[in-house]
Amino acid sequence: MMLKFWGTRGSIPVPGDNTLKYGGNTPCIEVRSSNNELLVLDAGSGLRELGKKLQKDNYNSLINILISHYHWDHIQGIPFFLPLYNEKSSILFWGENSDGQPIESILSSQMSSNYFPITIKDLAAKIKFKEVKIEDSFYINGFNITTFRVNHSSPTIAYRISENNKSIVYMTDNELNIEKNSGDSDLLSVDKLNKNLIEFCRGCDYLIHDSMYDEATMLLKKGWGHTSNITLALFGILAEVKNLVLFHYNPDYSDDKIDQLLEETSKILKENGAATKCIAAKEGLEISI
Repeated sequence: MMLKFWGTRGSIPVPGDNTLKYGGNTPCIEVRSSNNELLVLDAGSGLRELGKKLQKDNYNSLINILISHYHWDHIQGIPFFLPLYNEKSSILFWGENSDGQPIESILSSQMSSNYFPITIKDLAAKIKFKEVKIEDSFYINGFNITTFRVNHSSPTIAYRISENNKSIVYMTDNELNIEKNSGDSDLLSVDKLNKNLIEFCRGCDYLIHDSMYDEATMLLKKGWGHTSNITLALFGILAEVKNLVLFHYNPDYSDDKIDQLLEETSKILKENGAATKCIAAKEGLEISI
């Protein structure tokens, strides 16, 4: 299995000098199976660059795109995804029905005439939609995929993707529960309040998780649906994940700030004697599992 990050930022794209190292595009990850089959996680602005690469490579096999939820930073790349304009392309969007609306209706709405010059029905590709149910299991191109509900302001899905006894968990836009309103998170409270999420992630090779805030900012924004890097470090220890990947960065955080988050997170892991390693996701990063 191989991963490549095409977008790592949360909320809104932030191009500029301060985001050159980790990137300014919103979430999109390419996953390849051992047979080079393609799976895409989320459709933020990073999807545009992935589409350009697929078009250049004349990729015409079915493209499966798993959507975590429908906040704009996770779907805004769809209208600019070049394979949608190619009649040889076949694209299947997977996502949850939300607020009484099916996935097709939700994704089509951002391409209504008020927001975009053409509708989703005008696109040349063969497009289909598939509903995902929580705690469901299914197969895509040799991947075994299970789902779980996370804590966010809009219904949001985490995906655990396995192949050949290797697994990744994609858990973006998740607020890990903490007990305290001030001070640092601790292992006991994180364990007590997140047992089901911990078990879902247990022993995975890579956990790609929301790390939107530092600890001080997190305490001011409880209920916003995101997590601090410190709480995430403790969660990674409890779930015994092999590798923790910081992801979905605050749009106001510079490369230097993300360097600091990575250093802090690694320090917590080391101080607790954890075997878990930590890296910070950046655009263009490829990981072989």
